[in-house]
Formats: sequence, C-alpha cells, structure tokens
Amino acid sequence: AEKRILFIMNSDGLVCDTDRPRHRPFLIGVSGGTASGKIMELLGQNKVDHHQRKVTIVSQDSFYRILTPEQKHKALKGQYNFDHPDAFDTDFMCQTLKDIVEGKVVEVPTYDFVTHSRQEHGDA
Repeated sequence: AEKRILFIMNSDGLVCDTDRPRHRPFLIGVSGGTASGKIMELLGQNKVDHHQRKVTIVSQDSFYRILTPEQKHKALKGQYNFDHPDAFDTDFMCQTLKDIVEGKVVEVPTYDFVTHSRQEHGDA
C-alpha cells in the first residue's frame, strides 16, 4: 500500500507519521518574502537528497511573466515593479499547481534575476 508522510509539530519538534495510506498530493501555502525563512529545515527535509524529498517548494518567483523588450529595459534600470500582481503569470502558476494536485509531473520554470527572463530547460 502506498504511504504518505504527515508532519506534526509538537513540543519535541517535528514528528513524521508514515502510518497512514497515501492520498493525492496536496498544497500548503506559505507567504512571505523571498528567502525569508528556512522552510525545508523546519520540515526536516534540508539534509534529504532532492530525489528522496517528500516536500517541494514551488516559489511564486518562478512564475514571473516573460518581459517585453520595453519591460526588460525598465527592469535592467531597476524601474520595473516585480511586486505588482501583473508581474506574475498567474494562469500558468495556477495550472502548474492544479497539475501537481492531480499527481502530474510538472516542470517549474527557473527565473533568471540577472537577465530578467526564464531559463530554457537545460540552461544552468
């Protein structure tokens, strides 16, 4: 039988409970500024090989829209508002999250903050 991992916080810290049947993937939303916390450490996943992790972080930063040449010019001069809701490709982000919940394999884009563009798959 498939198993899922349930993390429970108690006075001794984080406890892992694997004695429950596995269900569909689920999402937990955590808000806050980029790099504002140590979520993987708190979930006990920071020392786990990324192929073995049971927790994955999907950052909203991965879903910045592809900028037009004019917007990219502003971004390079520090004049583009990356905090505005229109800066994000919300439809793409929502579809990706829906696919995760449905158990589909997804490819989350990587945003390059130097070039203000999405990296092509295979770029490093």
